[in-house]
Amino acid sequence: MTVLVTGARGAVGRHVVTGLRTAGVGVRAAGRDPEQLDGPDRVRLDLTDPSSFGPALDGVERVFVYVTGDLTAFAGAAASAGVRHAVLLSSESVLIEPDPEPGGIAAHHAEAEAALRGAGLATTALRPGAFAGNTGQWSRGIAAGVVDLPFPESGTAPIDERDIADVAVAALLADPADESPHLTGPESLTMREQIGQVGAQLGRTIEVRAVHPDVAREQMARYAPAGVVDSLFRYWRETDGVPAAVTDEVERRTGHPARPYRQWLAEVFTTP
Repeated sequence: MTVLVTGARGAVGRHVVTGLRTAGVGVRAAGRDPEQLDGPDRVRLDLTDPSSFGPALDGVERVFVYVTGDLTAFAGAAASAGVRHAVLLSSESVLIEPDPEPGGIAAHHAEAEAALRGAGLATTALRPGAFAGNTGQWSRGIAAGVVDLPFPESGTAPIDERDIADVAVAALLADPADESPHLTGPESLTMREQIGQVGAQLGRTIEVRAVHPDVAREQMARYAPAGVVDSLFRYWRETDGVPAAVTDEVERRTGHPARPYRQWLAEVFTTP
């Protein structure tokens, strides 16, 4: 069996590649620049360029795919090539916004799920919440000792990217299934609590400063599409003061509990 892994250098994709290779499965690592990928079976694949689909999909039975643009053409090519199962890195935003606003995060992922299933592919759509790695968005504030947040009490259950990858590998090794598991970390934390855990790991206090949402939105709109910004602010506003849902899907599907955020921090940050 050969598995095509798109976005093989990504935060999740690279762990999927490692997990499959450890399991002894043939892996074709794909990306826009295959020279930056590891392993003997590397291929160029641009999900927005249909001319790259044929060589990437040749002889492939299963694919791990992330969302980038319209996946309709890729889904059709995969089905025609004989792919039996697609594991998609989707988002819990699809659950939060069942009737998503056009151009937003939920719509982006819902359209990808529909494209794969519409092509007749058995699709496991992984729907994780916030990645633990999203902590990087606060890196400047963490370094300065002050993090500005529009909704510091917004609740989330940050999930380690390795846990998402472990679930993806388990799905790719199992019989094809059409399902949409909601993946979360093991505990609900507010953004303020996350920053507190970062500070504890670094051995210093990091101030959390509440800023007006309009000010934060204006700043974010400078580097992110309007639809994405609107999605994030809807999510933060709706979860302000509300604990995040926590599921046991990681443990149920992999046999190991989801890694706590504190563990992720301990491995990423070095105490001075």
